[in-house]
Amino acid sequence: MNFRLPVSDYYFDNPYFAEKARTPVWTKATVEQMVSLAKRGALGGNYGSSETNALRDGMQHAPGIKGGRVLVIGSENPWVEACVLEACAKEVVTLEYGEIKSLHPQIKTFTPREFSKAFLNNKLGKFDAVVTFSSVEHSGLGRYGDGLNPWGDIIAIARAWCVTKRGGSLTIGVTYDNEKDYIRYNSERWYGKIRYPYLATNWKQHYRGNGLQRIHVFTKP
Repeated sequence: MNFRLPVSDYYFDNPYFAEKARTPVWTKATVEQMVSLAKRGALGGNYGSSETNALRDGMQHAPGIKGGRVLVIGSENPWVEACVLEACAKEVVTLEYGEIKSLHPQIKTFTPREFSKAFLNNKLGKFDAVVTFSSVEHSGLGRYGDGLNPWGDIIAIARAWCVTKRGGSLTIGVTYDNEKDYIRYNSERWYGKIRYPYLATNWKQHYRGNGLQRIHVFTKP
């Protein structure tokens, strides 16, 4: 972006692209326990209960989640999926770099390669809503063994747009600082007034929520 975003060093080596995920098996009991905690507002997730509850609040404003088929982008363990199920989704499909075996009947999982193959074979179908939290800001930085791509985050959300039904929604939380944009390589991007509009290309803002990774809900016109 012509040096508009400052870059600092904050390096991690967490490669599991095309390998087993960090939590490779999701049991029904684990997911249901998380759903129960979410209903009480006590699910810590990966970032604490306040961030979890900010996500839950955003999903209450997101068209298509209740009774819908929902795509979750990026998930080391099923806390986001539990929140989506608590919001009364019918089915959850998780897209994650590493391989995951879901034993919960309402959750299916894909690696990027499987996801692309299903799409190209016209077997993926479309989604009523998309949910992603603290995920796409890493895309294309190589932290998880993914290929380097300066537009990896933009492409990830654009692909989500392509598989979302008209009138569907995107609920998103990313590392956020409205006063400035920057990149901590290879950890994550921080989004503000420069980069965030690119991330939300073709989506219409529907709701602005809370949280350190401030939740925004967009719809597909």
